[in-house]
Formats: sequence, C-alpha cells, structure tokens
Amino acid sequence: MSSIVRLSKCLVTEGLLNRGGHRVFQEPINFEIFQGEKWAIIGDSYRSKFLQTLKGSFNVSPTSTGRSYPLSLKKPDMKVELLQFVNNGSFGHGATDSSGGFTHLSSRYEFYKDAEVDETVQDFIANISYNSQHKIDPVFLGQLLDKVDLSGFQQKYITTLSNGQFRRARIAKSLYGRPDLLLVEDPFLGLDPVATKNISSVLEKTALPTTVCLGLKIQDTIPDWIEKVAIVDHTGIVKSGPKRDLVEMLRILKEKHEDHQLSLKKAVESKLFHALEQTSTTSETPILEMDNVNVLYRGKPALKNLSWTVRDGEKWHIRGKNGSGKTTLLSLITLDHPQSWNKHIKLNGQPRATGKTNYFDTNKQIGFTSPELHAIFPKNLTVEQAISTGFQTGSYIPPKLTQQQKDTIYRYLESVDLINQAQTKFKDLPVSSQKLVLLLRAMINQPKILILDESLSAMSNEDIIKGKYLIDHWKGCVLVIGHVENEVPKCDKFIDLNGANVGDYIIGDITN
Repeated sequence: MSSIVRLSKCLVTEGLLNRGGHRVFQEPINFEIFQGEKWAIIGDSYRSKFLQTLKGSFNVSPTSTGRSYPLSLKKPDMKVELLQFVNNGSFGHGATDSSGGFTHLSSRYEFYKDAEVDETVQDFIANISYNSQHKIDPVFLGQLLDKVDLSGFQQKYITTLSNGQFRRARIAKSLYGRPDLLLVEDPFLGLDPVATKNISSVLEKTALPTTVCLGLKIQDTIPDWIEKVAIVDHTGIVKSGPKRDLVEMLRILKEKHEDHQLSLKKAVESKLFHALEQTSTTSETPILEMDNVNVLYRGKPALKNLSWTVRDGEKWHIRGKNGSGKTTLLSLITLDHPQSWNKHIKLNGQPRATGKTNYFDTNKQIGFTSPELHAIFPKNLTVEQAISTGFQTGSYIPPKLTQQQKDTIYRYLESVDLINQAQTKFKDLPVSSQKLVLLLRAMINQPKILILDESLSAMSNEDIIKGKYLIDHWKGCVLVIGHVENEVPKCDKFIDLNGANVGDYIIGDITN
C-alpha cells in the first residue's frame, strides 16, 4: 500500500520562519496516510489547519529526510480536493471563501434563467462550462446523483437547489473529478438527519478508491466506516491511530467538552443577564396569518393549502428536510417570492395585495439572517457599520446614526464581547463572529418578526450560547430554521413541512 501523505518531524509554518513566518503547530508533525484509508481529524479550529496542511497549503520544513508531502508534489496528475463547509452552504457558487454561503435565488428569480450565466446540476457536477467541448460520463454521473439523492435533477438549474441539496451537489462534483485524496471539513454541517446519512454513505462507498479524510468537531459522531482517527490541537497531533484504540480517549474528551460547555454557558448567561434589558410579552395578537395558501413551481405544488397562524411573542421552529419548502415559506413572509402578493396572507391583519403592499414597509417589521445573506453581505464594512445597516431596509449602505442608535449598537457589542472589534472590518472577523454580528444586525431595530435561517450554524460553542441567550430573551416573534439540535434556540411551537407539497402539515406545541 503506497503512502499519499507522509510527514516526518516536520515543522508547519505560514510563511518562512527566517522571514517572519510563524508556526501553525507548536510541535513537529509525524503523520502518514496510505492510499484508500478513511480518516477523521478531530479537534477545535486546528482541525481546519491540519486539513490545510494535508492539502499542501502551508510551508513544511522537514528536519529529517524522506517525505512525501503530499504525493501530488511528486506526482503532478494526483488530485487533492479540500472542501471546507464553514457555513451550511458551500464554496464555489454565489459565495466567497469567508462566508462559505450559497446564494439561493430560486424564489426571487424562478422565471428568469439565462443559459450563459446559470448552470444545470449536470454541468456543475461535471464541471462543464458554457460552450465546453468536454464530454460527460453519463454512467458515473448517474451513479453519483443517485447516491447523493439528486436523481432527476440533471437539468435543474443549480441556483434552484436548497442549501442542503447544493451541499450534496458540491460533494458529488468533487467525487466526479475522482480525487486521490478528498479532505472534507464539517461534511454534515447544516444537513438534516436523512441528508447526513446519505452524504456519509456517499463518502463511504462512492469515494472508493479515493482516500478520504474528514474534519470533525469533538462533539460530532464519527461515522462507523472511519478506520483511523487523529486528535489535534494547537500543539499538533495529540494522538493518532486506529479508531478502536482511541475510543476511551475520545469518550473522555467528549465528557470534558460537555463539562466545559456547562461552565461556559453559566458564565456567558450571567454576563448577558446583567448587560441586556430583560423583556417579555403576553400579547396574543396574530401577527401573521396564512389561509389556504398555495405556491406552485412550474405547475407543481411546493406549498399546498397551508393554513398557519403566528402570534406576537411566539417562537416557532420550522422543520422539514432539505428542499421541503422552508426557504419558500420564509420568502413569502419577506416578499422575496413572486407569489408573495396574495390576499390569503395577512400581516398584522392586513391582506397582501398587489399595489397595496409595500416591500420596504413590510420588511421594516422583519429582522433576518441566513447563509444567503452572509454570502452576499459587504465584507469591507466595519462591525459597527454592518450592524447599523439593520436600522434601515433594503440597503447595505451604513446610515447616519443618532446617538441613541450608536449607544444601542455598543451595548449589544459589549454584551457579546465584540466591543473591541467595533472598528474591525467584517471580513477580518472569524466566521463565527461574523454570524454573531449578523444576528445583532437582525435584532438591532427591534423588529416584530425575527427570521433566523441557520443563524447559529458554523458558530463556536461560546457564540452559540451567546446567540441562544439573545434569542431566548427576545420579546417579539421568532421563526427559526435549524437542523442541528444544539444550534436551535428554545421554541414553543413547530410546523413540519415534510409533506408540504401534498398539503400534509404537522403543527403543534413543543414540550420540554
């Protein structure tokens, strides 16, 4: 069995040490991956740096001879693919590396498609550009589409996919290129349980004979098919070897992580309790009403006969697998959907009607954050400017602030320990802090409805606690989309959309 990556007493650095570069890991790295192996790299943020090391993104200074780092440096035709899902979208389409998002435009532009600027799923996965003469391998493509549960999607436009569907398409695209080494960070981030199972199966079976290495958090469940594990931190590799030999060590690490989470939660909540005004609401006024609402895509129902009432102060968890209609439902509320102007939809008791319902007036009452917003949000604004845009509707240009507005921004920043970053550029923040800033932006103008689409995904554990506390103590109505239990704030009601296209809904109370 040949070695794909071999690091022997290697120092990993960003830049050259003799020219001001610094070490990525404190200790030299000893590590080897053989062809066909299935690895999991377990740890905090350093799992990402370790995957980048395996990709060949950093400088490596061996202190001993004999290495392959990676084999692609010696074998030009070897393919190494690194996928980093830092958000619940993915790189490479309508997004930037810093956001990791995917701009889902289907609801807004479902009737406008330009073959020169949009791609079909088939062309995206096979990497076929406009007017390309390359041929598609239909058999292999069909196998991949079947494995990632996208059969029948070949001719759909990539921008019509939900975030979860696009995630699966992105992984299929990487596998279509038949890489020798596939590195995937947080492969299951933001996916529902069914999609998680599908992607795990794809990576296990379809990836053969590809060597696969997953980057996972300490609290993540390691797939059964993973053979070997490396635990990493700032020093480098803490321990590596067959998974069966590290079961006890992984159990202890998970327990320590859970204990740390409890103490961290108490500390963060105590600070936020004293920093923020405590508010509550007892209003039973319907703020949103849908009466037998129908939404069609190309003549096929996406939402059928939906009747739903949301009252002021309620917190709703909008459930459903990827592609079930959750984003469509939210786009009806925010008037981002062409079929939003519908007399069967009422906001504050007023029916929607063309010519009578104004986009800007409606969205003054709504605070919103999502992976799509993260993907397109201006990166050169300062943190203060980014949050200030929440005081207005339909513009990312920072407004002139009153002293009261500025004081409110700084009060929130202080409560979440970001006050020292007020003048930092948004793009220079970690992804977790960026998402926390966008949450504050959604809240800053005290909207009646707070829409949170995967708002806590890709956050650090500490920032998740902060975000949950802010949402739990929010006085208005909250609508939440989230697949991972730890990333969903407390809700008192739910609506399940898994049968939305046939008019089958489950609506009820959440009991703890």
